[in-house]
Parts: sequence; C-alpha cells; structure tokens
Amino acid sequence: MRSYFHAVYERYHRRVYVFISKYVDATDDVEDIVQEVFVHLWKHVKALHKHENPESIIFKASRQEVTNYYRRKKIDFTFLEEGYDIEDTAPSQSEQEDKHNRLSGIQSLVDILPERRKTIFLQSVVDELSYSEIALKHKISKSAVAKQITKALDFLKTNSSY
Repeated sequence: MRSYFHAVYERYHRRVYVFISKYVDATDDVEDIVQEVFVHLWKHVKALHKHENPESIIFKASRQEVTNYYRRKKIDFTFLEEGYDIEDTAPSQSEQEDKHNRLSGIQSLVDILPERRKTIFLQSVVDELSYSEIALKHKISKSAVAKQITKALDFLKTNSSY
C-alpha cells in the first residue's frame, strides 16, 4: 500500500495544491489543507486502492477539506456541484484579490445584520443547524427561523454587488 500511496501522492499532489489554491488565498493554509487531504487519503488508502476512479475520491476529499477550512474560519463557502475545475493552472493575482474582496464584502454585510438575525443565519449556514435546532435554541418557531434566514439572504442579495 505504501508504494501505491506514494504513486498517488506523486501523481496528484500538484493538482490538489492548484485546486485548493483556487479557493484559499494564503499559501500556508493551502499547504496545510493539502497535507490534510493526503493524511485523509493515507487513512483510507485501502478503499482508495480498490476504487476504479481514485481521482474522484481525491478531489472529493479536497473539496471537503476546503469546506472544513472555511467552517473552522466561520466563513460560509459552498462548492458549485457543477463546473469545479481541476486543471493544472494557478489562479491569477487578480482572481485571488477578487475572491478576497468578495469574501470580505459578504463578511462585512453579515456583520451589520441585526444581532439575532446574524446569529440565526450563521447557525444555519456555518454551524449547519436545522431550523428545528435553531428554533429550540432561541425558543422560537421554525417559521420564525425561516423568516430570519430569508430576511438575511434578501439583505445580502440586495446589498451585495457580486
């Protein structure tokens, strides 16, 4: 298994690095996430070896680790199910700046939401709590939770230039 893992690492390390760098700006963070991907793959190398298409597992693990990174940073991030690109090209400086500006703009808008709405919204999108769980925490109805989240999303859509 060690030689198989080594072959996978050699073949996919650069592609995983480039893929992750499209979604994460800081080089140190990219390197940490790449390391987490390959640690995960090492733990599941037997399943990876049995799979006909290891690339799908490798990039699924990469997406999960990027999502985990943003979750730890308390930033909402979602991969579009279609169209993610795993080509061997690095993002340009302007793409990185644009991504950073968008994230900063969204974070700024979230920060100015009324406190209760912001808390409910973040519990839904960052903590991934269900409406029922949020309703129980705040002692309100599920429809009240839905209204708060809808108002937050409408605010973000209306005030965002992205």
